This record gives sequence, structure tokens and C-alpha cells, in this order.
Amino acid sequence: MRGYWNWLFKGDRPGLYKFFDRWFVFHVLVGASLAMLLPLSLQATASSILLPLASVTVGLSFAWSGSAQVLLQSAEIEQLSSFRVGGIEEYVYTFQTAVLCVLITLVSWCVAGLGVFDLVWPKSSIPCVYGMVCFLLFFMSSVTVRECWHVVVGAQQLLLLRYKVRMDAEKKTNS
Repeated sequence: MRGYWNWLFKGDRPGLYKFFDRWFVFHVLVGASLAMLLPLSLQATASSILLPLASVTVGLSFAWSGSAQVLLQSAEIEQLSSFRVGGIEEYVYTFQTAVLCVLITLVSWCVAGLGVFDLVWPKSSIPCVYGMVCFLLFFMSSVTVRECWHVVVGAQQLLLLRYKVRMDAEKKTNS
């Protein structure tokens, strides 16, 4: 069994590749648009965005991750995961990556809220670096919203798959 960091960065198909799909362009557009259009400093933006972002992302991700963890421990999902290329690791590490994404985004916005980015790379003196930091923060926020949604969808899919495996097993024993 490989560890999380090994799964995320190494191997035939690292877990990080999950982020490079058709939605990647959307996240880039969201990050670029908000970075260019937002007239506020990062510190001011962080103070208005941080509490709602933290509440929603942490609440959704951690609540549904708990449900997913219970589902992943069921015999049905363990059986089902044996047919998946990445096995149970693929399920577990995907949920862990969503939580990591939430934590990185929240810490980044906290740093912005403390005014660190505004002090180190002032918008007036280094606009291109400041713009890149803005882009990265909004890009990560967009990815984080998507990952939170994936945690919910993933947990629900596991629930439905568990039910299907259980029903199929009952049909086989009844026939």
C-alpha cells in the first residue's frame, strides 16, 4: 500500500492529475476574472470572504468525509473497491485530497486576511506578482468549492453503490 504523498505525486497516474480535467479551464477563468475585476485589497477581500468560505467548506467537507469514512469501512465497498484500479486507496485518498484542498485554501486566505500579501507584494509597486497571488487565491477557492461538492457526491455515490451491492447479494442468496 502506498502512502498518501506517494499516491498524490507519483506512480502511473498520480492523484494530482484528478485536478487536470475539463473543469480546470473553468477554475482558471474564475481565478483570472476575479483577480482582474476585484477592486479591493486581498486583506479586505479576505475579511469578507473568509468566514463564509471557512464555514461552508469545512462544514461540508468534514461532515461528508465522516459519512464517507463509515461507508468505506463497509464490507460492500471493500468488495467493490477490489475491482477498481486504485483499490480502496483511490477512494480514501480522494477524500483526503479534498480536505487538504480546503485546508490549503483556508490557510492561504488567513494569510491574506492578516495582510501578509499586501505587505510583501504591494499592489501599487508590484502589480503582476500581486495579481498572480490574487489569481491563485481565487483559483484555489474555485477548486475548493468543487472539491467540497465532490465530497458530497462521492459519499452519496458510495451509499448508492453499497445499497446496490447489498441488493445484488441478497438476490443471489434468494435465488
